[in-house]
Amino acid sequence: MKKVCYTVLLQSQLGPRAGELLLQEDAGNVSGELRLLSRRNRFSGSVLQNGKYLISGALRSRMDQEPYDAIFTVRQGRLTGGLVTPYGCWDLTGVEVTGVSREAEHPAAAGN
Repeated sequence: MKKVCYTVLLQSQLGPRAGELLLQEDAGNVSGELRLLSRRNRFSGSVLQNGKYLISGALRSRMDQEPYDAIFTVRQGRLTGGLVTPYGCWDLTGVEVTGVSREAEHPAAAGN
């Protein structure tokens, strides 16, 4: 199983939102977490081709959950793509974090 963590920037309708994306890839399937606004948002999806991913999940806020689909590409440690939400398409960019943190390796120990 391949695990990679990225620091990401989401350009949402309310402005830029910084966070992390933890991506776990295994036999053509992907899963992980998109961490934004101190919230963990689980996702799942598939590898479309080497370095290109399609994922689905929901972004949680204090008041709501918004479903999304995302497609992004990873090349040479850089992530580029976008999220499709009920409120429009939002750009997502990121950079690979060297050395996955303890929290990323053991998400259950970190809490919600």
